[in-house]
Amino acid sequence: MPQYTVNHGYRSFSDGRSFGPFTEGETVELTEAEAEWVNRDSPGCLTEVEAKTERQQAKTPDRQHKGGRNRGA
Repeated sequence: MPQYTVNHGYRSFSDGRSFGPFTEGETVELTEAEAEWVNRDSPGCLTEVEAKTERQQAKTPDRQHKGGRNRGA
């Protein structure tokens, strides 16, 4: 489920479901449809949090590799 940052305080009920109370700066998980509904009811209330891309660790050198040395000489 996507995460959203709350931009201002909000509380509501829709179809028997309670949304909130949300406080400013809080991060909440809602479906896209629920978030669209909240933003229609209170424009600018939610901003989607950008998904963090995982950075791959830099490849470490192979410690067993002996390079171009000739071991037999």
